[in-house]
Amino acid sequence: MRTNKHPLNKAVKSFPASAGVYLMKDKQNQVLYVGKAKNLKLRVQSYFKSASTSVRHTFLMSKVDILDYILTHTEAEALLLEANLIKKYAPRYNIRLKDDKSYPYICCSIEEKFPRFYIQRRVKKKEAAYFGPYTDAGFARKMIRFLNRQFQIRDCSNHFMRGRVSPCLMYQMGQCTAPCVDKVTPAKYKSQIAQAVSVLKNGISSTQIKKLEKQMQLLASRQQFEKAARIRDSIKALEFICEKQSIVLQKAIDLDILTFYEEEKDMGVLFQTLHVRAGSVVGNRSYFIKNFNLKYNARKESYLSLVTQYYMDNVVPETIVIDALEGQYKSLEQMLSVKTGQTVTVHLARNAIEKKLMQLATNNARSHFKDKYLEHKNTEAGMNRIRQKLHLVKPLHRMECFDISHFQGDATVASQVVFVDGLPQKTAYKKYRLKLAANCDDYLALQEVLLRRFKNKKQENPDLVVIDGGKAQLAICQQLLKKLGLKSIPIVAMAKARVVANFKAEKVDSSPERFFIHGRKNPIVFTRNSEDQKALHILTHLRNEAHRFAITYHRRELQKSLLTT
Repeated sequence: MRTNKHPLNKAVKSFPASAGVYLMKDKQNQVLYVGKAKNLKLRVQSYFKSASTSVRHTFLMSKVDILDYILTHTEAEALLLEANLIKKYAPRYNIRLKDDKSYPYICCSIEEKFPRFYIQRRVKKKEAAYFGPYTDAGFARKMIRFLNRQFQIRDCSNHFMRGRVSPCLMYQMGQCTAPCVDKVTPAKYKSQIAQAVSVLKNGISSTQIKKLEKQMQLLASRQQFEKAARIRDSIKALEFICEKQSIVLQKAIDLDILTFYEEEKDMGVLFQTLHVRAGSVVGNRSYFIKNFNLKYNARKESYLSLVTQYYMDNVVPETIVIDALEGQYKSLEQMLSVKTGQTVTVHLARNAIEKKLMQLATNNARSHFKDKYLEHKNTEAGMNRIRQKLHLVKPLHRMECFDISHFQGDATVASQVVFVDGLPQKTAYKKYRLKLAANCDDYLALQEVLLRRFKNKKQENPDLVVIDGGKAQLAICQQLLKKLGLKSIPIVAMAKARVVANFKAEKVDSSPERFFIHGRKNPIVFTRNSEDQKALHILTHLRNEAHRFAITYHRRELQKSLLTT
């Protein structure tokens, strides 16, 4: 159902008193906020009755023009749907988990005829088995290398495997059973995978290491030194793994510890996770949520939303221990059980081990909070300085940067990179395969990508557009946005630093980055003071990220074109 603002508080009276999700939108039908409710009517009416002085609440209600809702059978389903919609629309006024890092999982493609192990940064396939997350990516890679060698698992990609007509070197070295050319039956290979998965699930015991040492000594006594050396390497890998894993539980169970940490009212909140897999601590993650100034009830709802969002992209263990959300455990258990199809238990720390782990998570949160808060303040100061230096009128929230990449006019592509509040929002990145641009015409390519970008009304308009180039590129962008009726969007052309020609100088010097804006003849230059450097760091990071994204896409397209010719 959709209701228009005539006025909204009257239209809400027709909302059902049922569980569901509500969406607040602006005049352009952009989703501003997503919320869940046990009783939609009462929850949405509270927005119009509340005399909240929150700046966030005031800004939100001043922009809302449309209210939508989606009914669900239960509150647990509403919680799950809310997290899905937040992930899909990334609403500006929702408290969201935003992180520029992704921690690796070890993924086993058990749905395939001949499975393999590989690193995966997100839980994407329901059919695959995931182990982790691991804080140390190097550790995860060494673990995969050990499993492949020890249990003779293939390490090649599916594409490489399909093209084989004879076994590769790994087979010759005795480190793979060559499923690519049917040297092993699917049943036999699955048994190899089962043994490897057992190590990931149940951990590594000292008896396994002793067993390998006996095998190594036996092979050495028979003068089979190459095989003995391979087992020796496996033992070293196992010892490295055992050093990295801190055994905390006698039972090989999976457990997550979750905690929320804050120091002062307006300093934000840090959401900390600690992961125990097969009885061992394998890693931790932390998320800093700024501007977290809410009342007690709204705070618990936001905590619940953050936990739900976290488990949309991560493995759900059998047990979750959390020091918040009392009274909400049942809703969380139901939601996670619906998502996984298995029983999930959520509770406070009960025994001595769980309390010890909770204290460890709290200590990590306290340490990470200081680092994350300082990083946030530096980013905030940098964004404010960008606004001052570039003479921007509106608050700076969303920045977009575009870059063109081609090889002598072939496989011309473009990238669109988005930063929100000074941080990359990688889910909003876009790639463009350009059609009109030819003969190395970068100006025509820039026009095409901007035209396609700003004709797409589904994307939120940026507060600043950054172009890699100089005055000519700036003029092209200004003309195009003016034709589209978007001349109010500020544009800056960012010219790279140049080497200063001075053959008598003892060292090579370079000019600073130069920024060209409309209505100003001379470029803007950031000085060496700390505030300017914070701003410059954000802008150069944005430009470099656009360049990296374009180059990566261009190389992929160029390889495709070479393979087809």
